[in-house]
Amino acid sequence: MENMKKMLVALMALMLCLVLAGCSDSDDTASTENLTCAQIAEIAEKAADFMPLTEAPDKYIEKYLLIDAEAELDDWDLRRDASRATPEMILVLKVKPEADQAFIKQAVQDFHDDQIMAYRDYQPEQMPKLESAKVLENGPFIALIVSPDATKVNAALGKGWK
Repeated sequence: MENMKKMLVALMALMLCLVLAGCSDSDDTASTENLTCAQIAEIAEKAADFMPLTEAPDKYIEKYLLIDAEAELDDWDLRRDASRATPEMILVLKVKPEADQAFIKQAVQDFHDDQIMAYRDYQPEQMPKLESAKVLENGPFIALIVSPDATKVNAALGKGWK
């Protein structure tokens, strides 16, 4: 009888573990923990029908964001519409632990705001792409993805980006 009680307690503990595991906040998308900025950019690029993108020179990070990339970032990837006819772009930054992440996120937001102002008169038909783009953050990563379909890109990136 005593063995039966022990077995019942062990079985109930196992069932509780299974129930709790089923309720965990997991999804099928890749965690950013072990990804590079280039890998995150690839995920975003494959998710939507972008115009052909080209990698921008590293100096653009400092020119447009007004930050010291070498001092503030561990990694980065910037891809822009090769023709520059659209605002489509993928910007992914990995902020160094000692850097001011809030400052860098604000720099990306300021750049995004500048793009909105520039395209408002230049190509107003491109505004929906800019207006649907948001500066996203996930751990040490900051991203700005201006795409033809923000919903698809956000779904591809998965949970954790806010």
